[in-house]
Amino acid sequence: MTKRLLAIMAVFTLTLGPVRAEDLRRLFINMPDSLIPALTKSDRMDFIDFMDSGMKARVRNKLGGESVMTAFSDNSLTVMTSQSGRLDMILLPRKKGTKLICIVKTVYADFVDSRLSFYDEDWTPIDVRNLIELPQFDDYLTKEALKNDSLDDLKKQSMLRLQSAMAVDNGLEFRYTSLDYIGEDADKYRSWFKSEPIRYIWNGKRFKRK
Repeated sequence: MTKRLLAIMAVFTLTLGPVRAEDLRRLFINMPDSLIPALTKSDRMDFIDFMDSGMKARVRNKLGGESVMTAFSDNSLTVMTSQSGRLDMILLPRKKGTKLICIVKTVYADFVDSRLSFYDEDWTPIDVRNLIELPQFDDYLTKEALKNDSLDDLKKQSMLRLQSAMAVDNGLEFRYTSLDYIGEDADKYRSWFKSEPIRYIWNGKRFKRK
């Protein structure tokens, strides 16, 4: 990240007000059970206590498996809800001192897939379309691919459109994850996809494509 971008982000954070770990704790503990059905409110409280004590944050979930909190900071946390499931919660500053809650649920199966949802501090859902224009299939393609006569063949084969999302530096990164779904022709098309992720930066109102 450039020094200029770091300076802009620092001014931005000061303008909108800091995001405190206390905010994240309170919101995580009081999040609707429907967002993380394998865990109870008591489980979420235990996670925080374990992290505060410097202990491994593990709990036995409702399904009889193990869930682990792997990261906790002032503005984000990560819970591996199972061996194949992950939940990221990111707290972002909004104008007028309010906060936006971003939830990223990721499933690690044959192909990694993420789903985004947004909420205000009362856990009232906010339409994703009001906050971000999600990447489309063509956004992941190189100029070479977009000009290739065989592009329609690729689109027909790649009917499954999955992408992963990850919180990075006050923003989000997206990667196309279902190329291998095509099967034996995947390597033929691999160079058609951009190697870098698609990045967005939060500006206090929306996620803007970099």
